[in-house]
Amino acid sequence: MSASKPKVLFPAYLNEALVREALESGLEYPARTSVNIDQFIVRTATSAGDNYLSDVFRVWVRFSRKSGLDRLEDEISLIVKCMPDTGFRGPVIGMLNAYEKEVYMVRNVVPELSRLMNGEKFAAKIFYATTDPIRMIIFQDLKVLEFTMADRTLGGLDYSHCSTIMRKIAKFHAASMLLANSNKPMAAELTKRLEYGFLNPHIPLEDNTMLDILANGLTSLVTCAEKHWTGFNPKIVAKLKRMMPHYKARIQSCLNQKFSNGYKVVNHGDLWINNILFQYDANGSPKDVMFVDYQLSCYTSPGIDLNYSLVNCPTYEVRENRRDELVNVYHTTLKAILKAADYRDVPTLEDVRNEIRRMSFFGVIAAVSILPIVMMDTSSGVDISFDALVDEHKADQLRLLQYNGERYRKSMSVLLERFDREGLLD
Repeated sequence: MSASKPKVLFPAYLNEALVREALESGLEYPARTSVNIDQFIVRTATSAGDNYLSDVFRVWVRFSRKSGLDRLEDEISLIVKCMPDTGFRGPVIGMLNAYEKEVYMVRNVVPELSRLMNGEKFAAKIFYATTDPIRMIIFQDLKVLEFTMADRTLGGLDYSHCSTIMRKIAKFHAASMLLANSNKPMAAELTKRLEYGFLNPHIPLEDNTMLDILANGLTSLVTCAEKHWTGFNPKIVAKLKRMMPHYKARIQSCLNQKFSNGYKVVNHGDLWINNILFQYDANGSPKDVMFVDYQLSCYTSPGIDLNYSLVNCPTYEVRENRRDELVNVYHTTLKAILKAADYRDVPTLEDVRNEIRRMSFFGVIAAVSILPIVMMDTSSGVDISFDALVDEHKADQLRLLQYNGERYRKSMSVLLERFDREGLLD
């Protein structure tokens, strides 16, 4: 067996033993299969700022395994997602139960959703998960299946991409409704294990790092709007300033609300551009989409995924001019799937709109704290890691770049006017 000599220093645990265990565990899961590793090559899989809670590596492997009396040679590309305990990330990963939740989603929930949707794929196949020596999940490499990440530096996705996303979200949500309806013990398990997404309600407010990060976004927005956004509506700035002392409580009230009316689904929970991969047809049009990073999934109102994606994914023009069309695409797909399955209480379009309104403040949170990352102008020499979001000095430098970007100012100015009309800033 030979391994490449990398130009950069990779973690020692990315070794032959790990690769072998991943293949032996995952190739024929749940059965095990014996393999010999002939060669493996490790490379980084993402750029700085693409993944905030994890380090991601791509591992190409040449291996052999026994098949009857023969020994077959094969090769495969794997993605190794590492969630280290170092820096500020470790405690937050634990606080959000991110590792355990993602393993549960991709191993237990997503396969059931795919089964109910006649094989529709929502996530990469999981090969192996371990916490020794750190939290790691090993997946199939979706790049081999020609799924690629869109360029988030272009200011968002066009209507064709966004409508493809809406159809996929609808399929995902519909499948989870069918699952919960047909399997009551599973519905109870979803309620328990997917209780929360961004905000763990069992962590005191004063100790909640994620809440601090989200709240700091509003502070940065107000600072930049006051100092640098010439011509912006001063009445809205004043409302944002009045909101600041109560913002954490409003975040908590929105994300942890309980309700008995409406409808619930399994939400992906973090549907921004970097967690969505596209597959294209021969003409370059998106024909399918796959979701990655199921760390913040939650079983609650579909307004979580809908508000979040409708704010963070589209271009300015699509967000402002075709939002209703995208909601209609979602509902049309959801309704068709549920009716075909003889689901009893199919949500109406107004039901969908009610769920969007129920979680509308999550749209504000997304616009304040996530959209600046999506719209950030590229700049060399700026630390855009998760630790930089927590470190006071680095965060100030990063937020100045994010919140003063021309694309963000243009989008946010209009979004804030809409949020104000909807009474979300009062």
